Amino acid sequence: MDFEYILAIGVIILYSLGTFGMLLGTLALHRPLKALADRITLAGFSLHTVVAVAMLASNGFTALPMGYYPQLMAWSLIFLYICAWGWLRLPFLGLTAAPLALLLYILSMRLSYTPALLPEHLSGLFFTLHIWSLYLSLGLLAMAFGAGVLFVYMESRLKKKLPMAEFTRDLPSLAACDKVNHIAVTAGFPLYTLGLMSGFIWAPMAKTIVENPKVLLSLVVWLLYALFFYQRTALRYRGKKTAVMAIVIFGISVLSFGIDYAISHHSTQMFP
Repeated sequence: MDFEYILAIGVIILYSLGTFGMLLGTLALHRPLKALADRITLAGFSLHTVVAVAMLASNGFTALPMGYYPQLMAWSLIFLYICAWGWLRLPFLGLTAAPLALLLYILSMRLSYTPALLPEHLSGLFFTLHIWSLYLSLGLLAMAFGAGVLFVYMESRLKKKLPMAEFTRDLPSLAACDKVNHIAVTAGFPLYTLGLMSGFIWAPMAKTIVENPKVLLSLVVWLLYALFFYQRTALRYRGKKTAVMAIVIFGISVLSFGIDYAISHHSTQMFP
């Protein structure tokens, strides 16, 4: 068992404690427990950062294991949560970010020793534009998903004049959920476009086939994301329609992400 593997287990333990602490603290309306869970998640993020930098330093862009990519997606989720926590004062987004990051990190361990050799011409700038842009945009979409689920739940209860569950007292208002939705799409869509277009620029060099189901799903996500962006910025849509749109697009993007690691990968299929 190497040292990097031990550190990765530490990340999983910290993210697990942070996730369960957030859930229990929210359900029990125990703010000190939620504050402790936030600090534990932050500690996990710090250790996660050390592991990610160490792996990049030891392997370089071209010889990273396949498990590094879902770990990077998990890192992006927690990074965006920390930004939302500090900037928007919306700690409830940790209920989305922490469980998803934990799941991604656990799944990545199955791919820790699977090579993902990336051609030299696809490292560096490609890695920055394509990988980081897509992961940050999907992380923003995950935030919109969490806010969307909460919006739909609370609005449904209010419209039916049903009593709200006790734990919702510490959750944000519908307006705050809608604000997350707006920020996520206005920042996320340009990033997703940059990531997707940079992939297509490099794709001919690697003889990518458009018939790849992951590529087609990515295009579907982009079209829906574009519609979502148009609705929010041009038509000024708000409320349940945009909340549902965020949920649907995130669901399709998760399917695309799953296909990427189930039947193809950039290094083995898209960029042979």
